[in-house]
Amino acid sequence: MVSLETGFWRIQNDKPHRIPATAIDYEARLEAVLESDISVVSEPRRWMVIGRQVLTDHGGFIDLLAIDVTGNLIVLELKRDRTDREVVSQVLDYASWVEELEYEGVASIFDAYQTKRGGTSKASLEEAFKSFFSLEIPEEINSSHEMVIVATDLHPESERVVRYLQRNYGVPVNAVFFSFFTDGDAEYLSRSWLVQPTSEEPASSKPGRWNGEFYAIFGYPQDVVEAGLKYGFMVAGGGEWYWKSMDMLNVGDRLWMNFGAGKGFGAVGIVTRTRMPVDDFTVEKDGMQVPVTEAVPSPELRKLADDADNATYAIGVEWLHKVPYKKGVWEKGFLANQNTVARPTSPKWDYTVSRLKTLWGISDE
Repeated sequence: MVSLETGFWRIQNDKPHRIPATAIDYEARLEAVLESDISVVSEPRRWMVIGRQVLTDHGGFIDLLAIDVTGNLIVLELKRDRTDREVVSQVLDYASWVEELEYEGVASIFDAYQTKRGGTSKASLEEAFKSFFSLEIPEEINSSHEMVIVATDLHPESERVVRYLQRNYGVPVNAVFFSFFTDGDAEYLSRSWLVQPTSEEPASSKPGRWNGEFYAIFGYPQDVVEAGLKYGFMVAGGGEWYWKSMDMLNVGDRLWMNFGAGKGFGAVGIVTRTRMPVDDFTVEKDGMQVPVTEAVPSPELRKLADDADNATYAIGVEWLHKVPYKKGVWEKGFLANQNTVARPTSPKWDYTVSRLKTLWGISDE
């Protein structure tokens, strides 16, 4: 096991002067810091805090509860001192309670949190989610969850258990370490992960087998989506989180496209071109290849030329089957996900694909 240590030095006259680590009221002050800006721990993904000191039915209190852009929940447990293996058992116990929460339960936790914080905001969970993420809340939330242990250090037993659960069973548990430093009037906080997270969709709390079928969401205005169905493309933009998942795709992959915003599934197709800036993407119109931005005069397709992260990107798709925008297919039991592209392992995805194949007459023979 690797022991993590963070050091800071102030350079003065070309000489390093070490800034000593100092004590912090971990379970109070750090909890307040993370509540005020959860991005301190949630990068590179985005989380929104929905509860603090949440009482479970088992009598324990979850220090912080958050929701991510896909509607999944994150349990954060803060520990002041070096943690023994009992903290892993504790966070798993909290997760077993969180797993059973339906939408109404999550919304009630958020309402109580809003009331406890005071202020004038009376926003519902749905309204707050849309304001924070600039997206509609998924129809199904809490289909999976994550657990994060926040500590100054991790006992070797705890580290072994966390790594074992992650590696062998895909359990979405991790640990993050914070150190506190003061230098005169300045205060600093450093962060280190036990296992560095990525911007990709976290592992499901119920790991399963991926069926080889890609999920995609084309959450754009109707005119852009209809143009994509006509000319054979999908776009995503507004930040790396939205377009980066397109890089999962290779030419020949099959994807099932959700219109988003509760409109249901609208098409299935084969990838013909991988991700490229929308300015470079061409389509056939009137027998000629023209830029898609010319064929579809929508401001939603304008790439921000000087900002690659927030640019709009396109992929090519040969649609095998498609339905009108206002006649998307949705049934109880279907999987919903807010990632632009995903490789779901949930049994719901197997059912969704199987059902759409039946409805649309898609055969693999």
